[in-house]
This record gives sequence, C-alpha cells and structure tokens, in this order.
Amino acid sequence: MTGSSTSEGLTTEGISSASKRIIVCCDGTWQDGIAQWHRRHYTNILKISRLLTRQDQRLNPPIHQVVFYQAGIGCEPNLYSRYIEGATGSSLREKVQEAYGFIAHNYEPGDEIFLFGFSRGAYTARMVAGFIGQIGLLDKKDMDHFEQIFVHYQKQKNTSNKRERYENNEVLQRWHEPIKKGRTRADPHGDGFTVKCLGVFDTVGSLGLPKELTFRRKFKKIFSFPDKVLGPHIQHAFHAMALNETRADFNVVKFRQTDEGRAKGQTLKQVWFAGSHADIGGGWQCHDLSDLTLVWMVSNIEGMLAMDRNYLEHILWPVAPWGKQMPHDSEIGVFKLANQFPRKIPTRTDDETHEYIHPSVFKQELILPELIQNTEANPSLICELNELENTLREAWGYVPGQHMSTGVDGKKDEASQRSMKRKLTHMIHKSQIVAYIKLEVLPYLETWLALFQFFWYVIKNRLSIFILW
Repeated sequence: MTGSSTSEGLTTEGISSASKRIIVCCDGTWQDGIAQWHRRHYTNILKISRLLTRQDQRLNPPIHQVVFYQAGIGCEPNLYSRYIEGATGSSLREKVQEAYGFIAHNYEPGDEIFLFGFSRGAYTARMVAGFIGQIGLLDKKDMDHFEQIFVHYQKQKNTSNKRERYENNEVLQRWHEPIKKGRTRADPHGDGFTVKCLGVFDTVGSLGLPKELTFRRKFKKIFSFPDKVLGPHIQHAFHAMALNETRADFNVVKFRQTDEGRAKGQTLKQVWFAGSHADIGGGWQCHDLSDLTLVWMVSNIEGMLAMDRNYLEHILWPVAPWGKQMPHDSEIGVFKLANQFPRKIPTRTDDETHEYIHPSVFKQELILPELIQNTEANPSLICELNELENTLREAWGYVPGQHMSTGVDGKKDEASQRSMKRKLTHMIHKSQIVAYIKLEVLPYLETWLALFQFFWYVIKNRLSIFILW
C-alpha cells in the first residue's frame, strides 16, 4: 500500500492491512498491574496494554486491536498461589494455555499476532510463540487436547530415554506436521510469519526464587520446555535485558537467530540497559530506568501498532536526569540467599544474538570497566536512539525534588539503590584489581619464572656434565 504521514509524525509505510491485531501481554511473577493501587508501580507490560488504542486510525478502514492482559504467576489472592505457585511455577501450564487459547479462539485468517512479556511472563510469551510455530493455531475442538500436547512437549524436553522420546514423538506427530489443521490455519502456505512480533523484557527461565528455597529440583523441570532458538515463524523480536542483575536463578535467556530466520528477513534486536531485573520490566516506585526500556520497546513497535503517545508522556515521572537513575539491587529479602552470577557483557556484535548496549548506560555514575573496554574496542556495540527515544529524551521532564519516592515503598527504593551503589563500587574495585594484576603483576611474575627456568636449566645441565665426568 502507499505510505502516508499522520498527525503524530509517523508514516503508514509498511503497516499491513490485517483483519485485526491480537495482542497478548503476559506479566511477571507476582505482578498484577490491575491490582496495583498506584500507577507508579505499573509494570511495562501493563503500560503497553494501556498504550494500545482500540483501533489503528492510520488506515482506512481502521484496524481493530484486541488486547488481552494476563497477570503474572502467583497473583491470585491466596497464600498458596502467592508463595507456592510463585515459587514453583505450578500454574505456568494454565497461563500458557490461557494465552494460547485466547489467540486461537479469536484468530481469523489474516489476523496479526503480537506477544509481550516480562520476566516469567516473557517466558510464557515465548512458550506461546513456540507452540504457534510447532502446532499452529488449534480450533476450539482441538483445544481440548492442548494440555496433553503441553505435557508431552514438557516430557520430551526432560527425558533422555529413547523409548520415552519415541512415545512422545508419536503423540506429537499428529499435531506438528505442516499439513495438520492447526499449522495450515496459522500459515496456509507454510512459509510465512505466523507471529508478527514478540517483545520481551528480561526473560528468565527460573522459578522466581533462589534455588536454596525451592528444595525440590523437579519444580524447575517445567521451565525447561522452550529453547533459546528464535523460531523462523516470528517476524520481529525485541528483547530488553538487565546489565546489573546478578542472581544466578535470574540469568537472562537470550534469543538465538537461525539461518532460516535470517534468510527470511527476520528482525532481532536484543539491547542491554542499566539496571537489575525489575528496572527493566518495571514495578519500582521510581522507574526512570524501566521507562527507558518502555520507550525503546514502543519506538520499535509503534510502526506496527497504534499507540497513545499522550498517555506515554503522561506516565513518565523522572526522578533523575535522563539515564542517570541509580539501579536497584534485586538481592534483598529472601534473595540475599541467592547465588550470584554476574551477567556476561558482550564483546562484539554477531549475527546470532544481535546484542547491543543502549547509550543511556553511559550516563550512569558507576560503569563497569569491562563495559567501557568492550565498547571502546567495538563501538558498533552501542546502538543508536530511535526517533521517539530522541524526542522523549529532549523532553525529559526532570525537575530536582519532584516525583521523589515516598512512604514505605520509597524507603525500599532508596535502600535498594544504596545497596546497588555499594555493590557496583565493589565490582569496579575488583575489576580494577584484576586488571592491575594482569597488566603489572603477571608480566613481572612471568619474567621471574623465565629467569628461574633458565637458571634451573643451567644448573641441571651442569649437574649432568659433572655426573658424567
């Protein structure tokens, strides 16, 4: 279709005229944006669901946008749900079935599918996208078999027994052959994109609590279903990741692009931002850092979805200059027991993970030396700001003393940031010591070792001559 400009300065170039758009937003563990009493604590997933307009008026006729918001695991109002489901992920199957079922029941040929998620909600969104790639979109009758399909996929990923794998394959074969109803319903020609966009904030494959508190390893098996491969049936994928998350059980699960996806023109962008896990997906009272990831995500998807920019500007409440808010320390409360595992900073860009560093990272007060070294050696690691990001950066409404954290939650914010400042200072000092040892001490030791080896060689040879004599 021919492109045209809009009152928001966008262009309709490349916007498809789908029948409608189905958008599923999966929130993180213990995150229920609807139940939050104050919008300061909204996650980016809830914000995206509210940013979406009911119709895309940029096209004629307008396209309907159908939105489903799903609260995170462990959000039901009872102790079992909050602490058992939240800790073990026992309701993950229900969350996946609910999200997949919403899409399958509402889908009509020509519709576009969008999935967004944070934390384990990101994991849920990726699982749903994976099922769409494997079995397509089941009709209402076949949805009766979805739980059976889920269980067999889960067993398939958790067994090394050849007989069990064969039996699981026998059950699954009837669903994932290209000619099966679900596959042809989603992709009649077998070579298209069945998922328009998959946007996630800091995907984790853990249970959401340190393993020291879960006790039973089998609890974790439910999270071993999806792999890291980005299916070639997904047209666009965007992933915001946390540089300062250190909990081993919250290690990020990155996408890896396939040759097939690359050949089809698939888009993959994975960008590192300053902050810990919730600084990326949202939930803190002071949320400058998660606002940066939200704006980045919106800037990548607003060409595909109609969004309310006025609402976006309304929910930005900066407490610091652009990019300068101190990250929060996620290792508080029970998470103090968690094993530490600092995330690996990329050293270069590649065609498999497409990782980049966001420019806002370099506005931080404390920056790890490895990050500076890697980006100086490979400047292409730093991504450029999009048009929307530049616009909102220039309009960043920071006023000293305004929108400061208050109450009990405000004190938690401040304590967490003080803890992170101490942690980052310690990590930087440790890196500096390691660098000093590598540059100054090791060469010195190597010189002395070489001299020792030389004198030992001389002494050994002289002893040999003396013995022979």
